[in-house]
Amino acid sequence: MTLIADKDTGSIVRISARQCSDTDRPSIMPSLEKYSSLQVLDLHGYRHVKCLHDSVGNLTELKRLILTECSLLSTLPLSLGNLHKLIELDLFDSCQVAELPETISGLKNLRKLRLGGSSGIANKALTSLPESLGSLVSLQELYLDKCKCLRALPDSIGSLKALTRLYLRECKGLKKLPDSISNCTNLVELSLLKCTSLEALPHSIGRLCFLEDLIMMKCLCIKELPKSLTKCKALSLLDLRCCKKLQRLPGDFCNLDRLRILLLAGCSNLVDLSPSLLQDLPSLELLDTKNCLLSKASPGQRTEDRL
Repeated sequence: MTLIADKDTGSIVRISARQCSDTDRPSIMPSLEKYSSLQVLDLHGYRHVKCLHDSVGNLTELKRLILTECSLLSTLPLSLGNLHKLIELDLFDSCQVAELPETISGLKNLRKLRLGGSSGIANKALTSLPESLGSLVSLQELYLDKCKCLRALPDSIGSLKALTRLYLRECKGLKKLPDSISNCTNLVELSLLKCTSLEALPHSIGRLCFLEDLIMMKCLCIKELPKSLTKCKALSLLDLRCCKKLQRLPGDFCNLDRLRILLLAGCSNLVDLSPSLLQDLPSLELLDTKNCLLSKASPGQRTEDRL
């Protein structure tokens, strides 16, 4: 492993496994108790470890815990909740992680939490998140991409007042979002790309007054959008491509006066999509209506023939 020490104190503040070969990575993780000043622990690619050593919970100065591509890792120790200074917890492409401990409520300074997988890798073990997730009062970014068996988000997610980015791409088991998500009033980006089982957005979504990007491409079960969506006055990008069951846009759609990009290609069941409806969107710069009933963009707007 690579060990980096503080220049002044000589204490080890960073450990990285990125330069290790597989033969140098043991299947049982050793104790880290003697590294009490550690601030960054990067175990990227630690493919043989199924669980972390409990001593991780004693690293009270730890700010970043990187556990990416730990392909056999399935559980996290309860002592994880002792890491009160932790800012980032990254479990991306660690596809066997089946749960987060309730003790994560102790991570009061956590700003970024990343689970799920990348292209070709999916987490099929994680089915739910603990209610204690709502205790992460500093959390700004939550990534759950390709958690394909995740069935629901906890109601407590509404307590994440600092949350600005929520990524749920390819969470194919997710049928709905909790109404409480409307309490995440600082949310700027919400990606539901390929949430193919998602049936509806909460009617209260209009409370997300800072929401700028809403990505719903290939949400195949969505038939309509809630009327309150038109209260999301900051909305700039709305991607509804290939929402094949979507039948209509909400009334008062023209209230989205900051909407710059509207992508509707492949929404073959859309009705009442008239040019006059779109002419009243003063900021619209890009309109994609391929395979929709609307054949031409309004004057001053541009239609993209692409998916």
